[in-house]
Amino acid sequence: MDEKTLKELVKATKAVVLMQLQTLTEPGKRDKAESVLARAGFGTKEIAAMLNKNRSAVAKALQRGKAA
Repeated sequence: MDEKTLKELVKATKAVVLMQLQTLTEPGKRDKAESVLARAGFGTKEIAAMLNKNRSAVAKALQRGKAA
């Protein structure tokens, strides 16, 4: 697979993940989007970019999720 195809695949995958996250942001959902993305292997920097949040806010949400 060439680099251009790989970049497009990554972009499309991120879009699908973001669409799925919309259902997690509904009131009453148990798992936070940050936790789901972290379990999927994304880092705090990537999660912050995907959710348009500050990196420290993502880290705090993940910390709170572990404590719960």
